[in-house]
Amino acid sequence: MNALELLKRDHDAITALLASANVYVDMKRLFERIKSELEIHAHIEETAFYPILQNHELLKDLARDARAQHALIKELLADLEKQEGAEFEKNFQALKAEVQLHFTEEENEIFPQVTSLKGGPDLGRLAEQLAANKKEYQSTQGSLA
Repeated sequence: MNALELLKRDHDAITALLASANVYVDMKRLFERIKSELEIHAHIEETAFYPILQNHELLKDLARDARAQHALIKELLADLEKQEGAEFEKNFQALKAEVQLHFTEEENEIFPQVTSLKGGPDLGRLAEQLAANKKEYQSTQGSLA
């Protein structure tokens, strides 16, 4: 598996969780799982994937925009933690839309450009680094709970 496949797998898993929110009985519990998955995913992109993009002139702006989307998603997550009822449901829909936009932009704009880069990253090695960062982040978060 290469790095883009690993990130796409995360995208698909989070998208499935977001979609299940329409039928899920305990929205708050599901929200906590979605929040955790998004935090992990953002962490590995911000620590291992986006820094590589910064090294390529064609991808710098895309990386900057992706980080801005992460900031907005993190803000929505923080707001949702404090909300209940109709306000929560409305803003949860906003979160779903923003996450889907972010994933679509990565998959349709960033991933193809990374794949076509001459002298680009070794995607196999990057996948190993992303997986290691994910595992380390999860163990760190688990020890804080």
